[in-house]
Formats: sequence, structure tokens, C-alpha cells
Amino acid sequence: MLKNVKSNRIIFIILISIIILIVLMFAIYNIKIKDIKLNTISNLTNSFEYNFNDNDMLLANLRVPKFVNASVPIFMYHFVRDDTGDYEYPENMMRPETLKAQLQYLKDNGYETIYKDDIAHLENFTKPVWLTFDDGWEDFYLYAFPLFKEYNMKASYYVITDLIGTPGYVKLEQLKEMKESGLIDIQSHTVTHPRLATLNSDEIYNELYNSKKYLKDNLDIDSEVICYPYGSFNNTVLNLSKEVGYKYGLAMDGGVYHTSIHKNIYSIPRIYANRSMSMTTFINYVKNSKVEVIWE
Repeated sequence: MLKNVKSNRIIFIILISIIILIVLMFAIYNIKIKDIKLNTISNLTNSFEYNFNDNDMLLANLRVPKFVNASVPIFMYHFVRDDTGDYEYPENMMRPETLKAQLQYLKDNGYETIYKDDIAHLENFTKPVWLTFDDGWEDFYLYAFPLFKEYNMKASYYVITDLIGTPGYVKLEQLKEMKESGLIDIQSHTVTHPRLATLNSDEIYNELYNSKKYLKDNLDIDSEVICYPYGSFNNTVLNLSKEVGYKYGLAMDGGVYHTSIHKNIYSIPRIYANRSMSMTTFINYVKNSKVEVIWE
């Protein structure tokens, strides 16, 4: 009888011990799970806070300009060559060494060459200068393009599409090479280089539309600038330029471009960079470059 009581007591103690052990193990398990959950929540919270702070900083840097007042010297070139030959307009022929000296000055003095895409975002610049070359003469490829590569500067090149590949004019493969460089912005100078203001509406439309179409079909360029031959335009030309899909129009003269004065972006003025332009004259024009910005 006594033996049975002792056996039952031992069994009872063992059972109690097992129960206590199970309870302890369960408690420890719950504590660990709770810690894991807390750590996970903490990590998620920290991650959220980190991302929020990052985005907040990014938003702070994305400032929007409230007002931009800029002056941009836009130079108009034609040929780039030493020999004027028997050409009737030798003043159109800029010497390569003169162009090189101009680019050197721009580089040494912190000026920034721009494209037409940059005109809408002048708040990103402090000393912008726009260098434009009309007609599509091959000597630009031969003598000017190497200089723009040497100085890593931008230029805009306006081509007469019907003359591409003809004697003296740029070839299509050369245009492709210049486009691929990322330094030369190729845009329209019409199909045949007429005085647009002397044409009827259908003729104007064809000159504007077909030159734009050529650049799209052959170079995958969506031309947004129409450079008016001889600086010839009128209200019909301006309206049809908008209709065809151009965003800017370049005149032939008019001095330095001021955003506060020249509101019509379809008649942006340029400065004639002729053969006899001295470095002093060039520098005096360039010094007009400035950008004033008021931020939101």
C-alpha cells in the first residue's frame, strides 16, 4: 500500500514537472515571437521614415522657377572655311581659326552652349550662348564639327533638305554621325530655301511640312525649330509653322534675345556672325548673357 502511494507521488511530481516545463517553453516561445514582431515593426517604421525623409529631400530640391528673366546671345553662322573663292557673299564665311578662338573664349570664361530644348529651361543655366549654323554646308562637318568635339560644346545645324547630298552640302551619313555625337542639333531650314513670305499658303505649308518629314523619315528627328531662309516670314508663315508642329522660329537678325522683350518664340532674333567680326565684338555680345531666376 505504502509502495503504491510513493509511486503515485513520483508520477504526480513528474507530471507537474512536465507541465511546468511545457508552460515555460511556451512562455519563452511567445517572448521570442513578440521580439521578432517588434523588431519587424521597428524596421518597417525606420524604413518608412528613411524613405519619407529621402522623398522629402528630393521634393525640396525640385524647385520650380516662379520667374525667369534671361538674355541669350544667339549667333548665326553659315560657312566655316578659309578660302572664300568666288562666292558673292564672302562675309558669310567664318574662318575656322576664328571659330576656334570663339569657342576657346566661351570655355575659358564659363559660358554654356545650349540647344533649342534648353530655351524652355534657362533657369538651369547661368551664362547660356546659342550657336546656330544655316544651310547645311559640308564645310561645317569638315571644319566646325571637329572643333565642337574638341571643346565638347553644342551647336545647332539647320539644313535645306533638298540639297542634302548634293555637291558642297552635307551628306546624310555625315548628318547621322553628327546626330549620334550628341553635340549637334539638326533642325529644319525648309526644303528649297525660298523666301517664305513671298509664297502662297500651300507653298509655305509644303516647305515647312516636307522638310520636317524628311528629318523624321531619314534621321528620326522631330524637328521643332524652323529657321526662316533670308529671315523672311509673315503672319501666315508663323501660323503655319505652329500648325505643322514647330515650337520655335528663328529670324535672321535682331540682336541679343531677351525673354522679357521677345515674347514671340516664332521670331527669335539672332546675331550675324560674319567673317569680319572681331573678337572684341564677339565678346561684347557674349557678355550680355545672363539668367535671373526667382524661385517658388
